[in-house]
Amino acid sequence: MNTTTRFILWLILVILLGLLWFGPWYPCWQEVFCPDCIKGAEVSGLTEGETTEPETTAVIRGPLDFKWSDVTPYQNEGFAAYKAQVLAGKTDDNILEITGLYYDGEPAPEGFENMGLARAAQIRKLFPDVPDDRILLKARAEDETDGTRTGYFTASAFNWLEADKTAKESVEELADRTVIRFPLNSAQKISDPGIDEYLDKLAKRVISTGEQIQLTGHTDNTGGEDTNMVLGQNRADAIQRILLSKGVPQAQISAKSRGEEQPVASNDTESGKAENRRVEVRFLKSN
Repeated sequence: MNTTTRFILWLILVILLGLLWFGPWYPCWQEVFCPDCIKGAEVSGLTEGETTEPETTAVIRGPLDFKWSDVTPYQNEGFAAYKAQVLAGKTDDNILEITGLYYDGEPAPEGFENMGLARAAQIRKLFPDVPDDRILLKARAEDETDGTRTGYFTASAFNWLEADKTAKESVEELADRTVIRFPLNSAQKISDPGIDEYLDKLAKRVISTGEQIQLTGHTDNTGGEDTNMVLGQNRADAIQRILLSKGVPQAQISAKSRGEEQPVASNDTESGKAENRRVEVRFLKSN
C-alpha cells in the first residue's frame, strides 16, 4: 500500500471519527457560534416541508339548510335521500306539516308574517308531488346561538298528520316547549282535562326539581297590536296563577307576552288563528 492510499484512508477515518464525536454536540456549537439560527428555528416552529398557511376547517352542511335573513332553501349533498325519507311517511290521505324555523332578528319577507312562514312556503315547492290540500305550513321561532348569523343552519321540520287529526289539541307537548291553546279573545284557558292533567304534572316536576319555567303568551292578529300584547300577557298570567295555586314558588316562574309578533300559522285562516292563540311553556336552561 503506497503512501497516497494510506493518507486517503487515514483522512476518511478522521472524518468519520469527527462526525461521531462532534455530531451530538452540534446544537450546542450552533448556540455558541450562530445563536440567530436557534432563535429562527424557535420562532418558526416548523420543520422542513411545513408551511405557515393555517389549516382550513371544512364547513359541515346538512342536506337542506339556510342562511341568516335568507329565504332560500339550499339543497346539498344527500338532499335526494333526505327528501325520499320525508316522503316515505306519506299514506293515502295524511297531511304533510312543513315547519319553517326562524330567529327573532330576521326580517319578515314581503307578504309573510315572519321568516319562518316564508321558508315553509319555499320548502313546500320542493315537494310538488304532494297536493296543496295535503300541505300545512307552520313557523317556529328558535333561540339564536353563536355563529347563526354567519354560517348555515337547519331551518325546517316535517311531520305527517292523520287527516282527521289536523285540528290541534288544547295542549301539545313538543320537543322543546309545550303549547296551551286559548279561545278567541279570551284569557281563560280552554276547559279541557288534558290541560289540567298537564299543569298538575308540570307543577309537581318544578316543585321537585327547582327548575325555572318561562310562560309566553301569544295571540292571533285580531285587534290592535297594543291590545294583543296585553291579551298575551293576561294569558301567560292566567297559567302562572294556576301553577302558583298548585304550590309552585313565584321565583320559579316568569311570564311575558309577545302578542301577535310570533304566529306559528297563517292568520289568513280560522284554523291558523286558533293555533296562534296560545301560551308556550319552556324550561329555562341553567347557566
